[in-house]
Amino acid sequence: MPRRLAITGPHKVEVIDYEEPPLQAHEVRIKTEWASGKHGTTLAGFDGVNFQGQRFDPKTRLFVEEPAQPPASPPAPRGSGTSGVGVITEVGPQVARWKVGDRVFGLMDIRETNVCHEDRLWELGGIDPCLALCVEPAYVAFHSVRESQVRFGESVAVVGLGALGLLAVKMAALSGAENVFAIDPLPRRREWAVRNGADAAFDPSTGDAAAQVHERLGGPGVDVAIELAGTYPALYTAIRCARVGGTVCAGGFYQGEARGLWLGRGFHQNRLTMVVPHGCGWGHPPRDHPRWDERRAYDCIVAMMRKGRLIAPGLIDPVVPLEEGPEVFRLIEREPASVIKFAVRF
Repeated sequence: MPRRLAITGPHKVEVIDYEEPPLQAHEVRIKTEWASGKHGTTLAGFDGVNFQGQRFDPKTRLFVEEPAQPPASPPAPRGSGTSGVGVITEVGPQVARWKVGDRVFGLMDIRETNVCHEDRLWELGGIDPCLALCVEPAYVAFHSVRESQVRFGESVAVVGLGALGLLAVKMAALSGAENVFAIDPLPRRREWAVRNGADAAFDPSTGDAAAQVHERLGGPGVDVAIELAGTYPALYTAIRCARVGGTVCAGGFYQGEARGLWLGRGFHQNRLTMVVPHGCGWGHPPRDHPRWDERRAYDCIVAMMRKGRLIAPGLIDPVVPLEEGPEVFRLIEREPASVIKFAVRF
């Protein structure tokens, strides 16, 4: 039987067997060559803090109380991946875009084979597989920059340099920002940011990073501060980085009640605008829909990769075989400095 890297319980990731599903009319089966997953969102979901005693009501879009009930059965294993590269081995009866042997990439799980709708894939062509694995985090970074309305000549700070933050640094520089600052406690990430578009990178664990940003700009803060660490102290740092009338992009997936977030210090006094970008929630379109939708955004990102405008050398590190996948998640939790964005190579 084929194998997959699955989340089987809180803080538990295992390699398990799975059964191949039959293909629907517009689906293709792919033999996976490379796959990657998210770090922060996956770790945040281990304990499910935001959903303890609550459920999300899609009609009102509120979290509402739900009486605790014993689970009827153990939860099913969950996927650990977001992006993949592979070769098509089988096509559904109505597939028109692809044929057996085509090498493609798109949104996939970390498993030996993936079944995807034909419209959710792109031809790999000359794109490096490690860059192709960045397509999903690039989607979030893309909307973080676009919906913050970063313009030519403006200044930007990115707080939190996981894959999302590092790609946001790259995209902010591509968008014409005059100054781009990067903030993260891990040195490898800061170094990557400086090599790929950041004018300077600051360590919040050794000093006041927001004050350093203001000092570099001669007093005023940045026009746009993008927070992608998913912690309340990081969001507070982003707020403190912004100038009067600036924009704070809250792209992190925050867990539990706020700690270390002082809205009465800076946010109120500086009349800031806060946006949550498309791609960081669910069930809503981009702000400029219908001109932009999911497909157009992904097509744009892929075109940037294909033209060599969006590159991410060294962002995927480490690359491991499937059997070492559980160990990578242990490192992400306990030794995050050793992992930027992991990939599994089959």
